[in-house]
Amino acid sequence: MFKKINWNFFKKTGTKSSEKLSLPELVWFGFNYTVGVSFTAVFATLLYSEVGANLGTHMIWIFLIEGLIAGTCAWAFAKLSRVHPGSNGAAYIYTRSTYGRFWGWMIAFIQYSTLPVIITAQIVSMIRINFTNGDFLQAHWGVWTNFGLDLIGIVAYVLISGILFLGMKAFKRFVNISGYIKWVTTFLLIIAVIALFIMSGTSNYEKIIDSQTLTASSFSKAFTSCFFFFLGFETYSTIGKNVKNPQKNISRSIVIVMSLATLFYVLVTVFMIGAMSTYFSDNPNLQIFTLLGLKLNAEWLGIIGALIMLICTISLKANSQIQNALYGGAILEPLAIEGYISPKFTQLNKDKMPYRAAKLNLVISLVFSFIWLIIPDLVQAITDGAKGLSTPSTVIDFSTMTGEVSLIMIVIYICVMTVALKLSWEKKLRHNKFEFLIWMVALVFLVWQLIMWFVNLVNGFITAVDNINSSDVATNSAGVTALVSNVIQILYLVGILIFAIVWYRVYYQPKLRVRLVNKTQAKYDQEFFLQDDWPFVAKNLQSEIENYLERNVLINGDKNNKNYDFARQVRKELLASEGEWKEKEDK
Repeated sequence: MFKKINWNFFKKTGTKSSEKLSLPELVWFGFNYTVGVSFTAVFATLLYSEVGANLGTHMIWIFLIEGLIAGTCAWAFAKLSRVHPGSNGAAYIYTRSTYGRFWGWMIAFIQYSTLPVIITAQIVSMIRINFTNGDFLQAHWGVWTNFGLDLIGIVAYVLISGILFLGMKAFKRFVNISGYIKWVTTFLLIIAVIALFIMSGTSNYEKIIDSQTLTASSFSKAFTSCFFFFLGFETYSTIGKNVKNPQKNISRSIVIVMSLATLFYVLVTVFMIGAMSTYFSDNPNLQIFTLLGLKLNAEWLGIIGALIMLICTISLKANSQIQNALYGGAILEPLAIEGYISPKFTQLNKDKMPYRAAKLNLVISLVFSFIWLIIPDLVQAITDGAKGLSTPSTVIDFSTMTGEVSLIMIVIYICVMTVALKLSWEKKLRHNKFEFLIWMVALVFLVWQLIMWFVNLVNGFITAVDNINSSDVATNSAGVTALVSNVIQILYLVGILIFAIVWYRVYYQPKLRVRLVNKTQAKYDQEFFLQDDWPFVAKNLQSEIENYLERNVLINGDKNNKNYDFARQVRKELLASEGEWKEKEDK
């Protein structure tokens, strides 16, 4: 018998604490959201290829730098969460509290604008990359291959996102099941990579070291393309209302996830370089099983591997996509509270889930997936078809989209880092000299990467124009698609900035002026005042007192002394002073 659907799910009711995410759940969800094996797809143009940057073993320490910078930014987010409300918003709340309404809105909208691009990248890596490499899963649709596969990917995204509206229990269940499938299949891939690594010895390292090169431009391209794979903490840190003890657990989970992500990417890169003896394809994960089958004289391994990677990638992206459906609504909901968008998007269901905002996010994602995929695919198909090409060129590839998202997030991180530095300088945020120094270094580094991204984009325009003037049909078509790709990237950035400014001036400011006249704006500003971090201080003091109580008994032989009684009373008062942030087990 099928369980009866609870149609009252969408009614606004109280939240059961059991439906909120605990620290282990947040780490598990965050790690699933942030980390996966799709990062190897950028190796085709960065690490070791006939036409790529040939960074080779440089990618190992580049990933370490990626993790260091991402971890530094994550630590700034974690520290800022201590002096800000534990509501939905994260970077938006931090910026709004320090720099005011306009810049808060700009950062919130810019951050939200990454989700459609992230979703587009996930659609590409879930469907297109899996079915355009190898013989077993090859889609033979000529120049319309990318168009057809991306359309299938968009439909799959809609179906997966719809699971969110079945409730938080369904959300957790789907994330857990897809996460288990993802990591079981990923483990099989890692076993295959390690097997090839052992069989090859050091020969592949010697070969790749002989051909690798490093320039400021190639480093910047690699950094922005791969920084995408460390993103996520700033997204799931927006769901404060869905997390138990958010001021503490969000910061802890961020640090844990960043550390695990860095370790995972470095180790997989080390093994991948040693395992591969030929150039990297667009999907090296499929290539691994094919090579292993050749070495073991078992071609069936290539077919088995293709199925394993298909299951792995679909489960990985399905896991991320349903989380994006939740996080997208969590970013929009605080904007509705303050009046940047319609108040109806503030409505929460019994799980404190902004279901109306989540629906809006789904619609917006569909619109932008057409802009980033369907329109470029049509341009590519029509151009390639007119020139008689039998296989499609690529307008928007995976590394292009990861680079675009990384750029936008670098802008957000720069803003948040300045907030952390400003509050630290004003002594409103507890810090030490080392933290201040690493935040400053990270800020300078990110500004440099921002400049280099635009330099590389200009160089890409020049190369595209040169290719368009070529008499070779394939080169000419590649120039057209590259030019379209660069134009879309620029138009997207310019478009979101213009839209955000116009929306603020035309839609929000008239409402703001009315609320200021009616003196009702104060209630909207309550979420954006700095809060002192007494709960954290109280928790640290409790820990000190607990240690003292143990020593007291050992020194005095029993608990019958005035110092013990006094310390217990102080601890009791400290615990009571934590208020709403008091942990459930301490109540």
